[in-house]
Amino acid sequence: MITVHMIGNAHLDPVWLWRWPAGVGEALATCRVACDLLDAEPDVVFTRGDAWLYERVEALDPGLFARIRAHIGAGRWAVVGGWYVQPDCNLPLAASLRKHMEIGLRHAREKLGVGVTVGYNVDSFGHSAALPRLLHAAGYDSYVMMRPMAHEKALPAALFRWRTPGDPGPGILTWRIPLGYCTAAENLSEQVRASLACALPGIDHVMCFYGVGDHGGGPTRRQTAWIRAHRDAFPGARLAFSHPRAFFDAVSPDAGALPEVTGELQMHAIGCYSVVRDIKVGMRRAEHALLAAEAAVEEFPGHAPLDASTRLGDAWRLALFNQFHDTYGGTCLAEGCDDARDQLGAARSTAESVLYDTLFRHAADLPADRHQRIVAFNPSNAAFEGWIRWEPWFEWRAFDGWIADADGRQVPHQLLPADAVIRNAFSLLWPARIAPRGVATFTLRPGSPPLPATAVRGEAAGSLKASGTTIDNGRWTAAPGTADRLLRFDGALLESVRVEVREDPSDTWSHGIDRYAGAVAGCFRPASSSIAEAGPLRAALLVEAAFGRSSLEIEARLYAGDPLLELELRVDWREHLRVAKLVLSFRAPVGRRMDGIQDMGLERPQDGREYPLVDWTVAHVGRDGAAGVACPDCYALSGEGREVAFTLLRSPAFAWHDPAALEPNRPCRHTDQGEHRFRFSIRAGAGGGRSGADIEAGRCAADALANHRPPVCIDWTKGMLP
Repeated sequence: MITVHMIGNAHLDPVWLWRWPAGVGEALATCRVACDLLDAEPDVVFTRGDAWLYERVEALDPGLFARIRAHIGAGRWAVVGGWYVQPDCNLPLAASLRKHMEIGLRHAREKLGVGVTVGYNVDSFGHSAALPRLLHAAGYDSYVMMRPMAHEKALPAALFRWRTPGDPGPGILTWRIPLGYCTAAENLSEQVRASLACALPGIDHVMCFYGVGDHGGGPTRRQTAWIRAHRDAFPGARLAFSHPRAFFDAVSPDAGALPEVTGELQMHAIGCYSVVRDIKVGMRRAEHALLAAEAAVEEFPGHAPLDASTRLGDAWRLALFNQFHDTYGGTCLAEGCDDARDQLGAARSTAESVLYDTLFRHAADLPADRHQRIVAFNPSNAAFEGWIRWEPWFEWRAFDGWIADADGRQVPHQLLPADAVIRNAFSLLWPARIAPRGVATFTLRPGSPPLPATAVRGEAAGSLKASGTTIDNGRWTAAPGTADRLLRFDGALLESVRVEVREDPSDTWSHGIDRYAGAVAGCFRPASSSIAEAGPLRAALLVEAAFGRSSLEIEARLYAGDPLLELELRVDWREHLRVAKLVLSFRAPVGRRMDGIQDMGLERPQDGREYPLVDWTVAHVGRDGAAGVACPDCYALSGEGREVAFTLLRSPAFAWHDPAALEPNRPCRHTDQGEHRFRFSIRAGAGGGRSGADIEAGRCAADALANHRPPVCIDWTKGMLP
């Protein structure tokens, strides 16, 4: 006899085809209706997750919150998930996913009186291979998901043990919902049969989800009446009002016999990782600003504002709320995206306010110095070794002095143009090494240094050259490309770079496809090139290009004594229903690729499919080559043959869902129009074995982190004479 655990639930998108105020109103309505149902029908059980919802109910309707708590205490209202919302499960940083669990689990314990051990992301569009590890570390033993569905990814069973590659242990018990997590139908026969079809031999339990959803709702009284009337209507099965924890408890004795799935659960909606890019950029900036502020508060607790914890907690909640999968994925209506930009800006601003308050208080305790100083704080748990660019204030005067480190030794520097176009405005560039969460102080000295700086990172001065339209630092030689190529590289593992544009008729989600295989509409073609910088520390080559109504500038930068190649793209995108990709062409085929995900790398095939990405990738090129690419502003890629292609921009209509068609005379807003900036840091050379790839992966992750969370600088003049 198979027990069909009937899971009454109400899926609620707090933002989707409506703005967040509508989501708040529906959260209150859904919980009120669910309480009314439980009051009237004592055998029904209701399942609900999302700490955000419970916070809103407690703040706005305390009486309703008390009713929920009473039903929880009676075992009638099951709390699952333990996350702030159901986020996108591929793009957030591991720190954000941990924060979802930290805030959500604490709220469940302190406000609802329960411990949550069932993960619950039934509407998220895909699931990172890092999730089992993160869930297990937080005390979870089970997980419920739905996408990708059976037609999108074959799995050995709906019930399986899911693990992160390389992790020992039993894994996370996981149930993939068949058919759907919600329905408005009164007759649930189709849902029950779909669940019974998932039953494994020897395991006499399945789950069946029912209840109105998307814009809230929940189980209807006609549905619960149908369940009672058909409790024994299916041969060999019995329907029972239940909840996910009861189901997993029932199947856990047989967990060792379940099939095992290792790795990521993809792919459902590949377009979510490259559409409405400014929300993704805003999210990453907010995440790293919050992490930087937390680092400063922990490192200098005596200098942090007294309300720092409260302010950062509120800012984290704003960021996490906007990691909801339709918001972060860029698949909500345009007004919802506008709200998200504002809220992410508020989260970042709050974090930076705490960060700078703490740093200025710390600097106030530094001893006086007669020289102008730059105080640099490394807000990362990793050592910083790279280049600092900073614009000091010199009262409209040119700088003709030198930079000294904390020991009074000269630090080589280069003057760069300032962001403002104004007389005597400039910025300084210099190399720095700063310990994790360390502070380095640099002084600006007048006159000539006592000894010249003869080397940069162990290399003789003059290793950097700029001639004509070519730059060279002994490791890279970069020159303008021709025809479809923007740049070419002589004698390097990387041969050339182009930005390719393809037709993309897919909807906002890119439903039904696993790659962008539309016809090539063309490439951005170079129109002019010039040397933008030619200093002792950095040289830069600028290429301007155009495609259709869109334009692009790509700047290649090389540093003295540094094997890093930097690319910065500035794109003014004016295309509709097209996708743009930055294509790196190597001199030999890419045999395999390791892509960055949350706190780890995942090996993926070079088969043309589109994958989500966190910060970096390493390509094994030819027999013994390895190329590592840090891409802090890019969130998806594909690869095939000897090329790796980073997805830059897409331009469907906002919130356009297949099978709806775009009507020629109906006005609509297309996504991602306007200016965008992308940064790439590339290391390429021999040593493509597994150990070499691991080294490159570590370097790439460090390069991305240095872009996301560089040293935080402040000018400091305490002790200078007027």
